[in-house]
Amino acid sequence: MQALKLPAASGLGWIKAGFALYRRNPFALAANVMLMWLVLMVAGMLLVPVLAALLPETLAPWIAQAPVALLLPALSVGVFDVCRLVDRGDPVHPFALFSGLKRNPRQLLILGLIYYVGSALALGVTTLIDDGLLLDVMQGRKKVDDATLDAGNLLRSALLLIVLTLPALMANWFAPLLSGWSQVPAVKAAFFSFVAFWRNFSAFLVFGLGMMVVFWLIPGIAAAIVTMASPMLGASLAMMLPLFMVPALYAAFYANALEVFPGLRDAAV
Repeated sequence: MQALKLPAASGLGWIKAGFALYRRNPFALAANVMLMWLVLMVAGMLLVPVLAALLPETLAPWIAQAPVALLLPALSVGVFDVCRLVDRGDPVHPFALFSGLKRNPRQLLILGLIYYVGSALALGVTTLIDDGLLLDVMQGRKKVDDATLDAGNLLRSALLLIVLTLPALMANWFAPLLSGWSQVPAVKAAFFSFVAFWRNFSAFLVFGLGMMVVFWLIPGIAAAIVTMASPMLGASLAMMLPLFMVPALYAAFYANALEVFPGLRDAAV
């Protein structure tokens, strides 16, 4: 599977293409993206209490996230199946998301395991360095607004975690589609994804900055303006507007995958 090297400006093109695709069938994309979130949330919520009763308190949250990570690649492929249906103008049923569970499921499970292990190792290294501070905050044992909290140490730990998690993210960015649509083995798909991401790093940097503006800065400014007239409405807008825009983000992921790997257009028809 050949990956193209694209100019940095492509990052902005992916955002534009994502919103264009979202406008073609907003209900189908929104319904399936929200359904994916719901499935992952329920999977985590059901497992944590069960595992907490069976395992030590500090270990249960680590293990409980494994099934969520294992499900994520297949469900992501399902969302991209929905994007392709919308792209082709085909009808989309509300549960089209689950089509991803049937596409090379064994390799998608392996991809989920790769991402989980990589993320867990990154968090483990961070925990060793900050004596578990970031993990305590993530699991709710410490509050961010606690006066005794070392904010500087927490920020350094969060940045370190992002840096350590980046290779796992790069390896899994395109890998679910490569395995799900083109039947590429999981390890090879992860390698191809990492290389493709690295070759297009400048485009992804522009893409990331653009997404921050579109999904964080613009909604924040809009909410601040509305808050001047109605604080309650402004707070609601600040919370809801990014949620309404998230399906466009997944549509942008679909657009960048097809541009970096053109061969995916004709895969898994």
